[in-house]
Amino acid sequence: MTADVLLTADPRAELGGPEVRRVTRRATAARAGVTLWTRLQEVWGTLASVGVGVAVLGGSLASLRERISVSGAPVTEATLPASAAAVVVGVLALAGLGVLLDRLGPVSSTPAAAAWWLPLPADRRGLLRGELVRITAVVAAVATVLTLPVALGLPAEPTPVSVLTGLGWAASLAAAAVGGTALLQTRGRGGRLAPVAGSAVVAVAVLAAAAGTAAAVGHVPLAVPRPGAPPAWLVALPAAAAVVLLLTAERGLGRLDAGRLRAGGATVQYAGASVLSLDTRDLGRALSGRPRPPRRSRRFGWVRRPEQAVVAADLAVLARGRWPAGQLVVAVALPVVVARTAGLGALPLAVWCACLLGWALAAAAAGRPGREAQAAPVLDRLLPLSAARVVLARACVPLLLTTAVCGLTGLLLGIGTGRAVDWAALGLATAPVWAAGALRAAYRPDPDWAGPVVSTPMGILPAGVGATLVQGVDLGVVGSLPLLLALLHGEPAAVLVAVQLGWSFALAVGALVHLARREAPS
Repeated sequence: MTADVLLTADPRAELGGPEVRRVTRRATAARAGVTLWTRLQEVWGTLASVGVGVAVLGGSLASLRERISVSGAPVTEATLPASAAAVVVGVLALAGLGVLLDRLGPVSSTPAAAAWWLPLPADRRGLLRGELVRITAVVAAVATVLTLPVALGLPAEPTPVSVLTGLGWAASLAAAAVGGTALLQTRGRGGRLAPVAGSAVVAVAVLAAAAGTAAAVGHVPLAVPRPGAPPAWLVALPAAAAVVLLLTAERGLGRLDAGRLRAGGATVQYAGASVLSLDTRDLGRALSGRPRPPRRSRRFGWVRRPEQAVVAADLAVLARGRWPAGQLVVAVALPVVVARTAGLGALPLAVWCACLLGWALAAAAAGRPGREAQAAPVLDRLLPLSAARVVLARACVPLLLTTAVCGLTGLLLGIGTGRAVDWAALGLATAPVWAAGALRAAYRPDPDWAGPVVSTPMGILPAGVGATLVQGVDLGVVGSLPLLLALLHGEPAAVLVAVQLGWSFALAVGALVHLARREAPS
């Protein structure tokens, strides 16, 4: 059908990019066998699912606001206004979007489209214009849906104007992010936005945590002028910037070469497959940048034994990574920002969840060498070490990093309470379980596609894939329960520190022993 249409069409029209896309859509629709009623059902099911999700999240945020209004005294001295935490969350969201767009395109071509479309003597600008429009629409729609429960649940008295203004800001900023990233891509500067976005997150998180901690030392809340609500017409500025960026990027689509488009499409497919299969390790590999090349060779003269060689290799992997250092810094700053924020600091559960999130981020950074070893297990098999000794050697670097992160987090949380050393000891006591959790997550088994499967909204998945996905994080959550008791109690009693240390050590030893037995060759 496609060939007949192209042969019978006008010779000039058949080589145009929009014409090629139009013919492809018609051929796909003719062979899809999907009726209008089926598509309406899919649209209705999608809208119903989104509506339920928005209602649940909006209700949760409204409940959180009510709990904050009736909460008692904070565990630690709250010195940051809620607007500071909102700025940190906003920068984090924009930076995450920028990293995704920078790593995945935003304009790319699937292997099938690259094999058929790109070799055609058609206008590449017209071929790729639809891809840019589609990506912009998807990103703006997702940003609007995610912002809707926040606009409905957080304000005490939301109005239609305030809700629509918030949604307009979200959609405009998301579209501007797509346009800016596409513009960099057309200028041959793709891949440079992710480091800038990561640096911005680190800088904002550290600045907020440092300001809150410094104010706690002087027992003086941070005085930040509270600006009024911006006028609704101001949303036209990011919308105009988004239009300008998108139009400028659209003019440069013809300069994109086939090799980069094909590589970007392969990365998008790899990331999409990892999301659908709930494999976060593959997703991290798809989104991670290239390792930083070493500036000079190192001989590691202190290495004398095989265990030391494993530790040296893990340190080299972390030193050449572009993200671990920033992840560790944010892992320390995030719990401090939540604990110092007025309202959130008065909710022990919120502070505990922030600690879990930060320490899980630190465990993810510390577990990177383990994930690479799991992807290439033959390297560990070449060493004259048993599986138990390899696991113990792999645990050294995660234990060192989690000890530093957890201890520093506890120390910063305790500043201003008069018991900073006790809070630091409580944080140090949780480090072993998070180090073991990092290895447990790195060496978790792959999903078993040969066993029974279940039908989910994301497609067919192996039974028990959810339990596999949370391996590592589950160990850290269970091992941090004594910390929650200390937050609920309001102070780190000595008995809670002892219980935390014993509980964390017992869980860590059990997890490492189980991992060594599982990794032992049969």
